Amino acid sequence: MKTKSIDFLAELEKRERWIASYLKSKEFEEWFYPAHLKEAVYSYVNRSGKRLRPAVLLLSCGAVGGKEEEAVPAAAAVEMFHTWTLVHDDLIDNDERRRGGLTVHAQSSKLAQQQMNYPENQAKDYGRHIAILAGDVQQGWAVSLLCDCSLKGDLDPRVTLTLIRMLESYVLNTLVSGETLDIQFSKQAIESLEPERILDMLWRKTGALYEYAAKAGAMIGLNSTHADDRRIVALSNFTSRCGTAFQLQDDILGIIGDEKQLGKPVGSDIREGKRTTIIYYAFKNATLEQKARLKSVLGNSEATREQIDQIRQLLIELGGVSETKRLAEQIIQKARTELDVLEDSSYKQLLLAWADFMIARNF
Repeated sequence: MKTKSIDFLAELEKRERWIASYLKSKEFEEWFYPAHLKEAVYSYVNRSGKRLRPAVLLLSCGAVGGKEEEAVPAAAAVEMFHTWTLVHDDLIDNDERRRGGLTVHAQSSKLAQQQMNYPENQAKDYGRHIAILAGDVQQGWAVSLLCDCSLKGDLDPRVTLTLIRMLESYVLNTLVSGETLDIQFSKQAIESLEPERILDMLWRKTGALYEYAAKAGAMIGLNSTHADDRRIVALSNFTSRCGTAFQLQDDILGIIGDEKQLGKPVGSDIREGKRTTIIYYAFKNATLEQKARLKSVLGNSEATREQIDQIRQLLIELGGVSETKRLAEQIIQKARTELDVLEDSSYKQLLLAWADFMIARNF
């Protein structure tokens, strides 16, 4: 039995509505002040998104026999944790667009100019400051949301405490280490990086939080702190691998995607000098002249749109995109076998459909 794509997307959208509704409840809206900070905190929440991390948490809960509604606060927590990382990541990368609108720092800068008459330089500083503060608030909100699993539900408080400790130690430090490596890699010679190091960095940035989402959902579904349960381990390994493949697909879309569908600029990774597997494989296949062209544009913040488009085409011609696609597919195939330990169910089928979606999506 294979879940049809349209069925999966409908299930995904249903859970997206659950999470958005929970986060937008009046109880939470009263917490945030002043208006510019509140707007920054809710900026990405108010825009449509895939909500893949909370979805996989809910599906993992159901896959072990749990009730999804009991895991909604935790799913909302994972979404909010992911959101603060986006706000700070956009700031680090100096990105201007996210989910079809301005990034938090860009939007806050615009408000400073329009409503407070700040000159451009001061407005940019203001935007950065608000983005940092909004991310801090969102990170704290994520922890508070996890508490709701026990305060508003029947989850054993020991499970909640275990999940909070795991999120704020293992996951947080793993994710930030990945972001740090990403920053460091962008200044290192392309020749010095091996695919294994790039994949490790991608897993830290993306795979670790997906791993946590499944683990949290399964632990809530079983109401257990025993993370070594074979079902929990299987789901964790499954989503950990899928998370890495997701990032590989993200890198691919950053080269060949459609900006309107993505809601963010295509080619920005080139301008920022990101060291992706696409860059690695293309550089490996390049001539000396092509390597020189790649080096002259990668990481060049002043690169023109024409130069970016030329490098995008070169990355395709040199096999960087196709090799990365092949790698992502291999990872997903290996990930799917992790679920063999689970009994067949609609949840298991949705998880397998989720894995396929991770590398088939175009947004």
